[in-house]
Amino acid sequence: MRVAKWFVGILLVGALAGCEVDQPQGKKTSLTPREVYEMREDKDVLIIDVRTPAEFQHERIREAVNKPLDEINEWLKELPKDKKIVFVCRSGTRSGHAQRLAQREGYENTYNMAGGMLAWRREGLPVASGE
Repeated sequence: MRVAKWFVGILLVGALAGCEVDQPQGKKTSLTPREVYEMREDKDVLIIDVRTPAEFQHERIREAVNKPLDEINEWLKELPKDKKIVFVCRSGTRSGHAQRLAQREGYENTYNMAGGMLAWRREGLPVASGE
C-alpha cells in the first residue's frame, strides 16, 4: 500500500511539472519583478502593461507602455520581434495570457512578470502614477 501511494505521488509530481504545455521545454517564460527592474532601461527590452488605461495611470513601471489586453488583436502583430518583451498586469494572469498569445504568433523572446504589480510593490520597487 505504501509503495502504491509513493508511486501515485511520483506520478502526480511529474504531471504537475509538465503543466505548461505551450512552452518549449527548458524555455524560461517568466521573470521576477527584480529581474524586470534590473533590465527595464535596456533598449532591447520592451515592457508592456496589459491592464486597463485607468489601472495603468494609477500605478505603473515608469518604462512600461500601456497596451490593454482587450485590444491585443489590434496591437500584437505590430510589436518588434527583435526585442525582449515583458508583459505586466496586476497579478500576472492577464500578462501570462498575453505572453502565450505573443509566443503563438512567433514572438520568441516574450516573458511574463510573475506576480504582476502586486509582486513589484511587495519588492518595494519604484512606481510612477498619473500622466
